[in-house]
Order: sequence, then C-alpha cells, then structure tokens
Amino acid sequence: MLELKVTNHAEIRRQQRGFRKADIDVLVALGEPCGHDGYRIPRRAAQDEIQRLKARIRQIERLSESIAIVRGKTVITIHHGENRGSNGKRRTGGKNAGN
Repeated sequence: MLELKVTNHAEIRRQQRGFRKADIDVLVALGEPCGHDGYRIPRRAAQDEIQRLKARIRQIERLSESIAIVRGKTVITIHHGENRGSNGKRRTGGKNAGN
C-alpha cells in the first residue's frame, strides 16, 4: 500500500474522534470510493472481510505445530508435528534420510 501523508487537521480529527493510526490504512485498503475523494467500508464488505479473517484464524489454529517439508519448490511431506504424538526427532542423514 502506498504511504499516505496525514495533515495536521486530519491527525487532530483522528484523535478527537477516537480513530487509531492504522484505521486510515484499513479504510483506504478495504473501502470503496465515496464522495469525491473518500473511502467507506460498506457493512456487507465489512462482514465479508470478517468472515474471511475468521476462516483464516480457524485454519491457523488447525495448523498450529504442523510441519511441511519442502525442498526447493517441492513439498515432500506434511504432518501434524510434535503436538500430535510425533517423537520430535528429525532425520539429518543416513541411508533412509531421503525416503
């Protein structure tokens, strides 16, 4: 996202109205143009983004401690990691290391 300059007037109004600094970036990034130069996040767009983020949080929670083994651009395997009964040992060499 482009770096926005905030005027002194906008900074004063932001503080008076209880907005956080990062709120401006969210409004511009997710908002739809309104008026001449404004950005507004419609209720439906906000709900869609909330659902998308909730789904992402559920995915991250589900994948916590999981491991994907990648060599170059190839996924070799994927497993749940130490949190689901793995012994946590990692192969570092030997005759079966690449299998």
